[in-house]
Amino acid sequence: MAELREVLGPDRVGRDLAYEIARRYGVRLGKRLLVPSRVVEAILEGRLEELEKTPGVEARGR
Repeated sequence: MAELREVLGPDRVGRDLAYEIARRYGVRLGKRLLVPSRVVEAILEGRLEELEKTPGVEARGR
């Protein structure tokens, strides 16, 4: 999550929000949560609502 916060800006994204983004849009590999670069780019460009509409990238619940 440190890398995600670095890219998005630690002053804009706290630890809790970084984990929420990773759980919602990321992929779990073992114990790690990986956030695809296209998700990070969409957040930086303000296109997060576009990800909500993309098939296969929707938020997953438990």
